[in-house]
Amino acid sequence: MYHGDLEHEADDDTWDPCIRNGNSVINIFLFAFTTQTTIGYGFRYPTDACPLVVMTMCIQFMVGVMCQTLMAGVIFAKLARPIKRAATIMFSKHAVICMRNGKLCLQFRVGDMRKSLLAEAHVRLQMIKKCITLEGETLPFHQFDMNVGYDSGLDRVFVIWPITISHEINEESPLYEVSRDTLTKSRFEIIALLEGVVESVGSTTQARTSYLPNEILWGKRFVKLLTEQRENGQYKINLEKFHDCVDVEGTPNCSAKELDEMESSMASSLVNIPPHIALQLASKEGSEIDFDAAHALRQRYPGGTNRITIDSDDDDNDPDIPHRPVYPSNSFSKKLSTPDSEIRRKQSQQIRRGPDLF
Repeated sequence: MYHGDLEHEADDDTWDPCIRNGNSVINIFLFAFTTQTTIGYGFRYPTDACPLVVMTMCIQFMVGVMCQTLMAGVIFAKLARPIKRAATIMFSKHAVICMRNGKLCLQFRVGDMRKSLLAEAHVRLQMIKKCITLEGETLPFHQFDMNVGYDSGLDRVFVIWPITISHEINEESPLYEVSRDTLTKSRFEIIALLEGVVESVGSTTQARTSYLPNEILWGKRFVKLLTEQRENGQYKINLEKFHDCVDVEGTPNCSAKELDEMESSMASSLVNIPPHIALQLASKEGSEIDFDAAHALRQRYPGGTNRITIDSDDDDNDPDIPHRPVYPSNSFSKKLSTPDSEIRRKQSQQIRRGPDLF
């Protein structure tokens, strides 16, 4: 335009234009499009009459290449990002507190609805609660870490089917002093996180949920989802029962701290119960014994000799036998009617504590 190419006709042989056959705006646009797509010049081509045209073509080419590169990167990143990957991870609507291997445990269920698996999946559990420091400072949203097996590697899970994550309530747990009565009056929120790497694209994804005190059920456990099909040896997962819970008999209403204090107070008078005595107690019809606490005491104090004797509750004249008093509350005592329960209990102690895969 500044050279005057648009003012001359295309068949004017006395004029040397910057762009041959580019005497209109449409022809100039087609020339620029040909330059950008690098399809080669034909009817329209540049000349050496205008050095500024050569510089403009170089700038256009570099800007065009950068725009194409950025556009390709944006499209690839958009397509490679997992679409709603975290939305396919399910958490149970409620968390439960029940006995697991003689300990109070907080449990919740998690499952992945997609066929593509999460690599390096691991679980984290935190409680957000008001805390007051020793100096009197109030922390309204302090985070307490809840152990789900970090030290033993049990926090790394394989979510090929719905699994149950268990947190043992011990002296290091923020739920150590929480009982069934104080649970409904407590103010906290437990946040559960599941992180993993998506196999297909290699990106990290995270799914989160939270549980309030009114969403934690005391004395319940999750129902089993897997059933074996004997005709083909396969397992069938019934996801309709994913959130279902059942009552667990023998769950104490007291806190884990009170439970440990009961065992500690009785350790001064009852330290060891021989296995054959426990089997005699278990074999008597209708006799009651808190076998979980007795077994724990035998492991903690293996060399003790102090005992408590009580009268047997049958009508024969057998001598009095050492016996551990039953807990005085909340149906924590169990009825044992067969000696096989001792064998089953020993086998359960050998099972590696971790996520319930069934």
